[in-house]
Amino acid sequence: MTIPIAPYEKCVCKKMGNTFSLCDRELTFIEKGKKIRLIPRKDEEAIALVLDGCVFEDNEPKCDGLFLWKGRSRKCAILVELKGAHHIDWAFEQIAYVRQKRPEYRNLIEAFKTSEGPGMVIQKAVIVSNGMKDTNAWEKLENQHGFRACAVLQCEATTPVRDVREFCC
Repeated sequence: MTIPIAPYEKCVCKKMGNTFSLCDRELTFIEKGKKIRLIPRKDEEAIALVLDGCVFEDNEPKCDGLFLWKGRSRKCAILVELKGAHHIDWAFEQIAYVRQKRPEYRNLIEAFKTSEGPGMVIQKAVIVSNGMKDTNAWEKLENQHGFRACAVLQCEATTPVRDVREFCC
């Protein structure tokens, strides 16, 4: 794997033997029935890192996970928050805090930027929830926190698991 994640190797979701409840398998996050995955194509690399409880082990705001994805011509860092319908505002706050105030996140992005392959890292955010705000309220939260977020509506545990590529990569 050429995606640099040191010193957080222990935080990677694995195919088998995961010790983190957030990891459903290698590139899939799950929490309280909400689930998202990343399916890389041939010649692409990706990893899923557990942020809450591994990279970040304190009580400061944090989002759940991070997908790092590398294609031939670009790299993406996708922050993921799995949230209940009434907590979308808090999801934006958590993501904003990680983006702006977490040196661990900035160090991961900088290492990813300078790794082999294209230099620029596109930073994205995804909120997976069983309820969403209307368009005006969503845009107000985006403007307030200074980033765009992709909304992934997952109503039930039986809803097909969405690939984050549909929204971000």
